[in-house]
Amino acid sequence: MSTTVDSAAPSGAWRSCAALLEPDGLDDPVGAAAWADLSARARHANPFLGAGVLVPALRHLAGPDEVRLLTVGSPGRLDLLLPVAARRRTRRTPVRACVGWAHTHHFLGTPLVAPTLGEQGWRAALVALRESGEAWFVLPQTDVDVVREVEAAAASLGLATRRLEEQARPVTHRHERDDYAEQQLSGRRRKELRRVRRRLEESLGGGLELVDLAAGASAPALEAALEEFLALEAAGWKGADGGAIAGRPAERAFFLEACRALAGEGRLEVLALRGREGGPAAMALVLRDGDTQLTFKIAYDEQHASHSPGLLLYLEQLSRFHASGATLVDTCAAPDHPMARRLHGDDRLLVTLAVALGPRRGTLAVRWARAVARTTAAVRRHRTTTDPREDRP
Repeated sequence: MSTTVDSAAPSGAWRSCAALLEPDGLDDPVGAAAWADLSARARHANPFLGAGVLVPALRHLAGPDEVRLLTVGSPGRLDLLLPVAARRRTRRTPVRACVGWAHTHHFLGTPLVAPTLGEQGWRAALVALRESGEAWFVLPQTDVDVVREVEAAAASLGLATRRLEEQARPVTHRHERDDYAEQQLSGRRRKELRRVRRRLEESLGGGLELVDLAAGASAPALEAALEEFLALEAAGWKGADGGAIAGRPAERAFFLEACRALAGEGRLEVLALRGREGGPAAMALVLRDGDTQLTFKIAYDEQHASHSPGLLLYLEQLSRFHASGATLVDTCAAPDHPMARRLHGDDRLLVTLAVALGPRRGTLAVRWARAVARTTAAVRRHRTTTDPREDRP
């Protein structure tokens, strides 16, 4: 089932069609080509919405009949793509909503948006959502320039909007100095890191280096590298609390399938900090999309925890970033993540936006969600100031 709406366009302007498609709605060659083209020219790179990652996520992590693809485009062309889940209870609000769909390994909500989409395309998208019968729409963790376009489109349709949450995520934009990350640290901290690096190198038999196990790897070698990462993660605290990917069959299947697809496109780095003896002290998976790099996963060997292997890997990764010619490395970390915040001095503002689609119930839902968001933020601030455990990383 899909809902299709023609956007209103002045004479001579491009006309677009907004639709809510079944997940297999872009399976044909024309749709697949249009999807790949949009991924390549999107205003903000988002590898989590490329076919290589989203299709395995829909296959393994989405419930039956849960997700539709919100699209705007013309024949053979896409200008907007966003997976959405309808009839969801969200933000402790009793009125069901249509929500930008994400899963536990999806770290950026920004839709794939063509640079030319603009307010008109978002008008068509909002009309399609409204005509599907939903009362309100929640767009999570989206870059603020895209949010402004949605707000303008909603205002032109007379629809209420509210920003429910704003997060400043630690990132690094390209700087002239390739030692930028180290300059974020105090002289005392840099001296300490040189000391622990020597100790880590000694414990690994010397020759400490960061290598990309995916670069030029054969299929068996790539598979071995991915399994090595899963084992390293499972041996740490995530394995102890049941959150490791290896212990969750659906997540494991998604992870392996998505990584194989990304590696096949040359857009995956499997970084390992290792010496001449033993396994890696730390590993990170980095997704490359155009001029953007995203730190997807990181794990470290806890027997080397006193030697800060994760922090040392971060520093090596940032050196590689500066040498790569990329312009942005996104940590995909929480705004207050201590290590990411220590090393990355820039911010990426991500906004969760609510849009009322129904004339009354939707507006009430948006207002209620805003009130709940404020209360939750106040409680979180109170806990942080009264309970020292809230300050722990």
